[in-house]
Amino acid sequence: MAPASRVRIITCPPGEAPLSVRLAWVGLELPVTPTSRKLAMTSGVLSAPRDWWQRIAALFTGSYGVRTGYAVNARDAVDLLQTKDPSAAAWWREHCAHLLDGKRSLLFPTASCEERP
Repeated sequence: MAPASRVRIITCPPGEAPLSVRLAWVGLELPVTPTSRKLAMTSGVLSAPRDWWQRIAALFTGSYGVRTGYAVNARDAVDLLQTKDPSAAAWWREHCAHLLDGKRSLLFPTASCEERP
């Protein structure tokens, strides 16, 4: 079976964004690569440590969770969300601009996704 090239969000993903913003992901198809499905250390989009020293401290205090999901470029995902729900995309841009530099990813849990060809 060939690896998925997209995932469809089929259930509301968990997280710190308001429920209406998280629900806006449902039905959206996001591009993935063969390496997108992974086990990753995660933190909340609002509560995540932002400075390098805070990240190191979070490692030692156990502030990160470990989750399995699909890592999708955050900026690309929010750009696609813009086409479906501009107000949800605006929330991401206002509250999580630090994630939208093109280098960071959002992790969508495997249970919230359906692989698509």
